Amino acid sequence: MIFLDTDIISYYLDGDFNIKKCLDNAFRQNVEICTTVVNVYEVIKGLRWRNNKQKEARIIHFFEDITIHTVKKDIAAIAATIYADLRKKGITIGDADILIAAVVMAHNGTLVTNNTKHFGCIERLRVEKWG
Repeated sequence: MIFLDTDIISYYLDGDFNIKKCLDNAFRQNVEICTTVVNVYEVIKGLRWRNNKQKEARIIHFFEDITIHTVKKDIAAIAATIYADLRKKGITIGDADILIAAVVMAHNGTLVTNNTKHFGCIERLRVEKWG
């Protein structure tokens, strides 16, 4: 099970050949493609800020074809642990990234992202880079 981060979804939406090729390959191999409600929020807010109705319609259709996982109280507890562990090391990253990581970890998934700076510091989070 792979979870697409916001940057990967945005690259896909912009027609990035490498991302499209990797995603098509994952679909062909019957890999479960997922994202989180946090990623959906991040993508749609950017499109609405730019008033890009055409891309928004395309991404809404794309989101219908993949699984969207939400944040529940058990996932919030995982996120709190991630936050505490990072702060003890003097590392701070945004709450959105922490919540995304917690969802991925709760579902034993792999996060596909090019944002390895933030996600690479989270222990036990599997990260794959497609860029």
